[in-house]
Amino acid sequence: MHLPTGEPAHHRELGECKAGKVLRTCAQVPAVVEVLFNSYAQLRVSESWLEVVPEEVFQKHEPFYRSFFALAHTPRCLQHLCRSTIRKLFGKKCFYLVPHLPLPETLQKYLLLEPEGFLR
Repeated sequence: MHLPTGEPAHHRELGECKAGKVLRTCAQVPAVVEVLFNSYAQLRVSESWLEVVPEEVFQKHEPFYRSFFALAHTPRCLQHLCRSTIRKLFGKKCFYLVPHLPLPETLQKYLLLEPEGFLR
């Protein structure tokens, strides 16, 4: 799946539709959902996606899914938007360039979309 960053609104809507379908497929692995969601700069969480997460999966990973659905109807934080901009600027060389930046390892992991177990 192509993961857009900073795309026009109609591309974001297409991404939202695809994301709902991806969520159905990988809801049992929150780390995958987190990385996919964080790959978009402006993807809006839809409350309707709650229907595709099985109840037992939601309960097992409740802290993650609470943070995920708390983002419905809210803009992404400035920290996430900065990460998206840096990743877009680096493009395909992102995984090569980030480790060479004079940044703490935790920030490098954040830029490289290492799962944190929750969303902001």
